Amino acid sequence: MADWSAEQYSKFERERTIPALDLVNAIEAIGVQSILDVGCGPGNSTAVLKKRFPDVHIIGVDNSDVMLASARKKHPDLAFRKVDVPNELDEIGQKFDIVFSNACLQWIPNHTELLRKLMSLVNDGGVLAVQMPSQEKLPLRKLVQDVAASGTWTDKISVARKSNLLAESEYFDVLSEIASDFRLWETAYFHAMPNHEAIVEWYKSTGLRPYLEQLSDGDKAAFERDVLCAVEKAYSKQKNGEIIFRFPRLFFIAKK
Repeated sequence: MADWSAEQYSKFERERTIPALDLVNAIEAIGVQSILDVGCGPGNSTAVLKKRFPDVHIIGVDNSDVMLASARKKHPDLAFRKVDVPNELDEIGQKFDIVFSNACLQWIPNHTELLRKLMSLVNDGGVLAVQMPSQEKLPLRKLVQDVAASGTWTDKISVARKSNLLAESEYFDVLSEIASDFRLWETAYFHAMPNHEAIVEWYKSTGLRPYLEQLSDGDKAAFERDVLCAVEKAYSKQKNGEIIFRFPRLFFIAKK
């Protein structure tokens, strides 16, 4: 997959940061000395962690050169490092009181093994704190899949985006095996979007990427128009002209 666009991703930085803030605020802040931010992206989640834990050693890691360059530019006082997650996690060479990941793990397969590997980086008494979009409950995901499977796109888009997420019950079972205690919950965010185009712009930096990467520049624009048409039919406007973009997210905090 091509590298990320930090500029595109950051268009809705405030909305994307709110779940990171909620996850950070749910962590007990006693005796924390070190934190690893897995999939730090442009550094917004790392900055939230630093604000909550100002005197703690924090490292943000990501496998995207573009995202890391943006993170270092925006947050020159924070430490960032290129790490191929999950393949190079063992090379970090230390354990942490908090291993944190906001909106990253949904891109990585085999979560049963992945969570075990992440928990192995947590100090005894520390926590693994994770947030991921609840992909199967996001109407926009199904809408894009339907567009990709219709009309001329069936011949141009060969691979649809697959979900790597487990069911809630499966996460419960995995966490029961690797944690001494844990909390698992879901929050649905109701983002107020100014128009339908904004919803497509939001998704271009994440869920639309696997589809757009299979298309020429001309086809990308046409596919986006078809997605926009479907979005306009699926999402109605409120009285003030804004649109409610409902976005459910899964959270858990697991203690080692």
